[in-house]
Amino acid sequence: MVIFLAVLIVFGAVLELLSLKDNLSNIRYHSVPSKLGCEPGEVFQIRTSVSNYGIRAIPFLKMEEVFPAEIDIVGDDEIVPVDKRICLHTSVLFIRGKQKVTRTIQASLPSRGLYLLEGSRLLGGDFLGIREKVRDLEQREEIIIYPQLLQEEHILRTLSGYYGDFSVRRYYIEDPILVSSYRDYTGREPMRSISWTQSARKNQLMVKEFDHTMDLSITILLDVYLHWSERGHADQVEYCFSLVRTIAEFMEKKKASYRLLTNANIRGSAAYEALMKAGQGSHHYTMLLYTLGQADSNLFRNIDVLYNMAVNTYSGENAVFYVAPFENEKRGSMVKNLQSRLGSQVYPMYASAMQEVKKDAV
Repeated sequence: MVIFLAVLIVFGAVLELLSLKDNLSNIRYHSVPSKLGCEPGEVFQIRTSVSNYGIRAIPFLKMEEVFPAEIDIVGDDEIVPVDKRICLHTSVLFIRGKQKVTRTIQASLPSRGLYLLEGSRLLGGDFLGIREKVRDLEQREEIIIYPQLLQEEHILRTLSGYYGDFSVRRYYIEDPILVSSYRDYTGREPMRSISWTQSARKNQLMVKEFDHTMDLSITILLDVYLHWSERGHADQVEYCFSLVRTIAEFMEKKKASYRLLTNANIRGSAAYEALMKAGQGSHHYTMLLYTLGQADSNLFRNIDVLYNMAVNTYSGENAVFYVAPFENEKRGSMVKNLQSRLGSQVYPMYASAMQEVKKDAV
């Protein structure tokens, strides 16, 4: 019995000495979201991998993963709030030597923004649980949450009215570039519609048909500037981001091109630079969603900067949609000046007014 106890003590002492070595230096950690962009509240996956490149097992490995404070993990309450920005998701595992452990959790984030998965703190205990070693592994994996798409009927009516207005204006300006096809002359068409080249080829009178939906393009001006007296109205600014997304999706359905100019600070500059040129299609729309998701509404430039951007980069767009949180004298003056300077119709859409219409409808 004494010999058995002695052997057990020696064995335990050996394991304790081995466990006191810095096994955490052999650990590699990485977590990545299953997609770059999501809708607010949409469930996505976070795939985490922990690899032990050493030959010794780690019997107790505690992970404290650094997640955004707003995250909601499905079916898991192991969340420890730290501050307004981050929280810790804790878990414990046993990992053998040369083993890689992977796991997937489901999570969601409630509102627009750029969020980070910033790594994990690893805590490893010795065999007897007397000491604890700590290692911080930092990373930067991003996930972008898009602004909410608005479905209010009054907004869709407003957009339909504006679209009808500037597309009808376009209809009365027949541009030869927009010729889509040719057809037989019936005697009712004006002489200027006759294509003499095609008529000579066909040996009969042919008239030009114009596609007035071609080359329709708009500029969306997103103004998030808040006067000191308007500070504290973050909901109106967020509504502006949703308005811009809704306008873009409306134009996508109409197959009209659009571009975005804003005085908000954009962290994803490459995507925003692409949006400064008019475009249309799934890639262009996705770039818009990424840009709106990454915009920091607390950092912005003044209205004059936005006005100069609109004037200096104007390239013949059919209309300008001006989106801002509130209407005031300066913005009203800018709308008039833009319309006069560009020669295009400028349609203001103020978040506060749109929200009031929504309240009245309820």
